[in-house]
Amino acid sequence: MTYNLLTATAKLKKMRQKLLIFLALIFLIIILIGLNAASYVQKDKTPDSEFSPNRSTYNTGATGTRAFYELLAETGRRPARWQEPPSALLANDRNKPQTFVIIGKTRREFEDVEIEQVLRWVSGGGKLVVIDREPPFELIQTTANWSVFTDAEKEPSFFDIDPSDQKQMTAKTVAAKPVQPTIFTSKVNAVQPSRFASSINFEHFADGNSSTYKGTVSPSPKTIIQEDEDYYDEDAPPPKPMSSRREKGPGSGFGSSKNPPPISVEKAEEIVETPTLYAPVAHLANDKKTLLVDFPFGAGQIVFLTDPYIVSNGGINLVDNAQLAINIVASGDGIIAFDEFHQGYGAGENRLLGYFAGTPLVAIFLQFAALVGFILFTQSRRFARPLPEREPNRLSKLEYVSAMAELQQRTRAYDLAIENIYTDFRRRVARLVGADNFTASHKDLARLVADRSKLTANEIENLMFKCEDIIRGEPTNKREVLELTSRLREIENQIGLKRNRKQAFTK
Repeated sequence: MTYNLLTATAKLKKMRQKLLIFLALIFLIIILIGLNAASYVQKDKTPDSEFSPNRSTYNTGATGTRAFYELLAETGRRPARWQEPPSALLANDRNKPQTFVIIGKTRREFEDVEIEQVLRWVSGGGKLVVIDREPPFELIQTTANWSVFTDAEKEPSFFDIDPSDQKQMTAKTVAAKPVQPTIFTSKVNAVQPSRFASSINFEHFADGNSSTYKGTVSPSPKTIIQEDEDYYDEDAPPPKPMSSRREKGPGSGFGSSKNPPPISVEKAEEIVETPTLYAPVAHLANDKKTLLVDFPFGAGQIVFLTDPYIVSNGGINLVDNAQLAINIVASGDGIIAFDEFHQGYGAGENRLLGYFAGTPLVAIFLQFAALVGFILFTQSRRFARPLPEREPNRLSKLEYVSAMAELQQRTRAYDLAIENIYTDFRRRVARLVGADNFTASHKDLARLVADRSKLTANEIENLMFKCEDIIRGEPTNKREVLELTSRLREIENQIGLKRNRKQAFTK
């Protein structure tokens, strides 16, 4: 009985400890949620600035291009927000765009492979429109024997300019006029750029040098063979592709006037020469800068405008900026795709995290995950010396009883044996007859027992006194103890006081 009680107490103690730990964890989580909610301050939307513009068609701020996108849709064009990587441009799809528009400095930089894919698409007959002050030089290259590069001016008061204030953005800047009547300058009298617009410069390669592109490039609409410096035969068949070594020095590449490296698709491919009649064509300029140029690339075309302010929400309503913007991207009935993939709206972005961005739920989730990880870590490790393995108790209750009996027999502790047996007998008999074991007298208890047995009350009372005398120290022997124990067991049998096996073992 004592062993079972100790076991139950230990289990109850462990359950209480686990309950306290569980309640403490819940309390800690509630505190973390409360602290995150209390410390969360909703951030005001950062205003647009020319230092960190957002040229996305989703942006309705001064640096965005939402107005340009809506204008194309309302005038019957087919604008689309392209949220796929550039590799999707090369797929044979009926919804393949005819014009691909890249505006401003993108949030996600172009990788070399992506630039390769865009240029491959252009060389197959596509139209690339780049509207930026300092675009990647790999995107403004031509397969003709010319190099194209920009010359950007640095404004000292760049950070103090409000992009929504047209006076600040165009201060001391002369409007640009069409250089010549072209399809891009149709119905355009003047275009107002910003003070931050860069200027386009292009340079013809020296004699004997030509622009080269490592990779497969579709032929230009018109290719020629140069027989001498003053004579060109337009009806002559195009030359066969030839391998040539790159010349070191200016004019040996494209995209830069110094020494730009050519873009390679595969190192094993031959260099393809595509000399062409078409040089870069300037369409728009003011007194200081050339703002709009187009040039061929393979069978396609690249259009380069040096000022995103002309097509932005803050500047598209100035003079003929809207008309110019429509002219440079319009391309028949084809789809006009705006690159939103590199503006941070790619199809592979996690929309769930984007939805909860800026809220305390993200911090709460991360703290909860860290707490769970810490609990799992502590449950699988000990922060102390290893404890010895607990040895199981191989002694049964019967072995304990027999050992105690043998001990009492060897020490001749007959009084202790009688005390154990008689005390248990009196307690169980008092419970059976409904008497109080501590207050009932020997005479009353003997009378109640005699009513249930064949013995007289005097015999039972004398037996009880005899046992108590031995307990108090009266001399006895083994034979007398066995005789008294036998008479107590007979009385138990007569009054129907049975002992079950489980109870006998636990005593």
